Amino acid sequence: MLLLFQGLSRQSEVEDINGRRMPATTIFAMAINYMREHLMNALNIQDPTIEQSDIMFVITVPAIWSEASKQFMREAAIAVRG
Repeated sequence: MLLLFQGLSRQSEVEDINGRRMPATTIFAMAINYMREHLMNALNIQDPTIEQSDIMFVITVPAIWSEASKQFMREAAIAVRG
């Protein structure tokens, strides 16, 4: 929530508890990728024939977010695709 109030942009960085900084886009892309991989693993336990291409992923963001923050999320999601 802190990032929401500060505003997200390409230049946004996140600081860990040790004071190391990393681009927020990288952190969000890693989180999105983790959720995608977790879903695929869970689905493959149920049905090993399911492929990622069988799924359309949709990420929603709150309407109150600024256009810059929404664009940030788009770019983080695109970074996951490669």
